[in-house]
Amino acid sequence: MEPAYLRREKDHGSYDIESIKSVFDDCFIAHVSYVDDGMPACLPMVALVRSGMDDEGQEDTDSKGEVAVYLHGPPSARLMELVRKANRDDGEGDESNVKGPIKVCISATKVDGLILSSAPNGHTFNYRSAIIHGTCFPLKGKDQKRKVMHDVTNHILANRWEELNPVASFQVNFVYVIKVRIDRMSLKTRTGTAGIQPRNVGVDGPDVEIKPWTGVVPLYEVLGKPVESGLSDGAVVSENLRGFVEGKNRKEREYAERVARPE
Repeated sequence: MEPAYLRREKDHGSYDIESIKSVFDDCFIAHVSYVDDGMPACLPMVALVRSGMDDEGQEDTDSKGEVAVYLHGPPSARLMELVRKANRDDGEGDESNVKGPIKVCISATKVDGLILSSAPNGHTFNYRSAIIHGTCFPLKGKDQKRKVMHDVTNHILANRWEELNPVASFQVNFVYVIKVRIDRMSLKTRTGTAGIQPRNVGVDGPDVEIKPWTGVVPLYEVLGKPVESGLSDGAVVSENLRGFVEGKNRKEREYAERVARPE
């Protein structure tokens, strides 16, 4: 893994895997970009940043603690099809449009506040934006697929897998798993309050009569009250679900409000 150094605002960059992973952990959805027959494509997907696993779903000791990104989807999805074709070794199939291993760019972004300055060009956001460039490989072990399904479920709602009926074995066969080995990565963040933009009154004209308010509007996701499906008579909202909603809402709000303060 190598850092993908920022070209601008270099002091806003971080390159450690723990910070980058934390952004992916906080985002329900990431975006996976790749090239398909010369055309760019981008898909919203769950992207799990985890320690390396072998084909049996166990920690990969050969990777020496290597962290990778795990993607999943139906085998018929175009990205899965490209990865499958690029890694076939049976000599079958038309692979004329697949040129070597499939490379992807995976991004995850959290917007934490609206930055309102004294002039239009000073308006921006507080944010955390993580980028990973990597190479795709298929992972076929059923235990590994089950492990990824476990982690995806608990990514959506912590400890949810442990509350559920066991997954049907035939459903595991419908999942295609990709391991993305990380080639380069970076994290760019902005925190703090707004600035006052310099102006030359003689050239740019006088200031407005009513002084504009400047500052930050904290922005954070809010999980609402659970809505009953009507399909599980007698079931109640678990303490785990209630605690997850309350805890995530509190964490997101506290972070957005904290980073809105002047540094």
